[in-house]
Amino acid sequence: MPKLKVFLGLILLFTPIFAGSAQEDSGYTSTVNWFYSACEDRMVIDFSGAMQLGYDLYFQAFDTYGGAGEAITGLRRISVNGDYAVSQVLQWLNGQTRALGTPISVVIRIGSESDPNNTLFQQPSDDVLGECEEPGSTLVEGAEVDTGPEMLSSSGVFTPDGNLLNPVYASPPETLVQIGARRSETDAPERTANPGLIFALCHDVDGADPGLLYDTDEIILFWSWYAKTALEVRSHIDNAQYAVTLNNESFPIVHVSHIKQIPGSVDWWVFYTVKLGDKWRPGSYDIKFGLSWANAITDGYEDFGPGTANERIDSSCQFTIEPNPYGLEFMHEQPTVPLTSYP
Repeated sequence: MPKLKVFLGLILLFTPIFAGSAQEDSGYTSTVNWFYSACEDRMVIDFSGAMQLGYDLYFQAFDTYGGAGEAITGLRRISVNGDYAVSQVLQWLNGQTRALGTPISVVIRIGSESDPNNTLFQQPSDDVLGECEEPGSTLVEGAEVDTGPEMLSSSGVFTPDGNLLNPVYASPPETLVQIGARRSETDAPERTANPGLIFALCHDVDGADPGLLYDTDEIILFWSWYAKTALEVRSHIDNAQYAVTLNNESFPIVHVSHIKQIPGSVDWWVFYTVKLGDKWRPGSYDIKFGLSWANAITDGYEDFGPGTANERIDSSCQFTIEPNPYGLEFMHEQPTVPLTSYP
């Protein structure tokens, strides 16, 4: 069986007061400490720490431990730089009143100023509704972040940029009167949200099929490994023996990411990426995936390699390229033999 990790929610902790920081070995210098109290109609939250340029604080409250329930505030952003100590008082969504003693979870992030999903740090902090305390620092304004359309489903596979592969979003209602073709009449339902991004083990994961691909799409192949600790991921990298081919041809350049944590996962990850370019000849293509290890390793959950119950992982993925429907004509340059991959 292939080793796969899917998004199942945020880690569950029971610490209403928590201090966190970005990883010390990551080169980042941002830190955040927080304390909050929550009562029937509002919450009060205090933040302190240091923030590097280009990043801000984000937070959102939920009605279930672990940040996995229904949102009871919008996603909020507080702009801070350098050393900071700030507070906010926030009413519950739609002016609701909530019962004392019920759960609350506040998810705190350090994220990019331009993208709250590009995070250095994310942590849920759990408590129950009780008595609201007075703000401990200077009250500041915060902005609600537009989180875009609701995600209905996905493959559960993390991509190299930390998002989920093949998300399916709720579509906004169309107007009764429409000038020109309706989006529902022109969109190809067989296309995924990220066409051309292909998970090498896609046949083992529901929802990971590459979908309808055109000769105008850039083809990017990827796979990943995760473990409980960064050292366990490093052991995997040092011992992994990959055999990944496309139509029996191997790849000259495989990019290996740095070891990192992903928001929404408690584990450490490494991603392997192959950029294959566009202008592919229409036809069917076959990816074969094989993984073994020079020495036995562990990911903190299971053992892998010689002498273990998981000596080898094998999988596959197929995809088909169709001529683009846009009327664009060009020389089909891919795939070359031997294969060409790009920096």
